Amino acid sequence: MATLLGKLFGEAPKTSETPQAFTIKIDPAKFAIATKPQGTIYVQLEALKQKLTKLSSNVENNLMLSIRASTKGNVELASSAFNFDEAYIRKGKFEVEYLTVAYSAFQNLGEEDLKAIKYARMILKDLERLAQLALNIADKAEYVKFANVQDLHKDEYGLKPMGDITAEMIKKAVEAYVSGNSKHASETLVMMNEIQALYDAAVAKIKSSVNDQNIVNLTGILSIIEHVKASADISCSIASNFC
Repeated sequence: MATLLGKLFGEAPKTSETPQAFTIKIDPAKFAIATKPQGTIYVQLEALKQKLTKLSSNVENNLMLSIRASTKGNVELASSAFNFDEAYIRKGKFEVEYLTVAYSAFQNLGEEDLKAIKYARMILKDLERLAQLALNIADKAEYVKFANVQDLHKDEYGLKPMGDITAEMIKKAVEAYVSGNSKHASETLVMMNEIQALYDAAVAKIKSSVNDQNIVNLTGILSIIEHVKASADISCSIASNFC
């Protein structure tokens, strides 16, 4: 029976080597979580917001790096996006998750403070989605070819401005939560108009030029464009909670 299952599902690894998924090096004991806030609740929540802001900044940076890697066909740069994700983003996600879970479950906080933590957890989940979209873009760097690859600030489908605007949208959406300034949220939603215009133009250009010879390349490029658009949509989803 065991032999049959092995054939169906693959043999179990015969090594104790640590899987890649568990290489993150973090000591949760250093997060200084406790059953009561360390200092005032306000100070605790402000520290949490700072960590969320840092995580957001890292996600924004990796999104732009991945777009640059794909538009320039730079596999080495794309690889660095995965390294950056493991070294900084995964660790940041881990810490924010521990803090929000502990604060909400074990500290018996008041309704308003729990609401603030609920929003932080919601943003964390969206940042996780954004981080994965960035890696999905980096994955395609080896398989797509853009024109003007030698020109630092150009690509024929407007991906660089799309990426720059989207990164700013993510920043503003998270800042709307951190600062409580609804203006940042409103600005995020308005910026979506620019993204939509760039997206529509890029899709129209691709559809007008596709043929059997370039369809594989253009499918990859369109996928990247869709990922950037999805990232902008997520930032709007965050912002919509704080208008």
